[in-house]
Amino acid sequence: MKIHLIVLSALILTACGSSDNDTQQPPAPSVTVPASFDTAQIQAVITQRCASCHSATPTDDVFKVAPSNMVFDSLEQIKRAAHRIRARSVDSQTMPFMNKTNMTNEERTLIGQWIKAGAPIE
Repeated sequence: MKIHLIVLSALILTACGSSDNDTQQPPAPSVTVPASFDTAQIQAVITQRCASCHSATPTDDVFKVAPSNMVFDSLEQIKRAAHRIRARSVDSQTMPFMNKTNMTNEERTLIGQWIKAGAPIE
């Protein structure tokens, strides 16, 4: 019985062992990032989907002050908050709050690509 456990353990370790070839990660999926962005389109998405809460003058029926003091009234403000926007709207998709403004997956992808490209505002 003991010998069977040793042999079985050896087989499992051999199967789970790795060689230099096994440690390489498969290539990440290719994401095409456009060479340039229509910043008016980026700002329009943020204005339509985020600024009802994240503005100096929110129009949302619940949030009367911008949550976390994150204001997205200009492209410069949006660029400064790009890492937070990506984390909340693209990666975790916890913003807009309860997707109250119906941000689409395409809009999330566009914003994510823009941020990945360095959030250019020119």
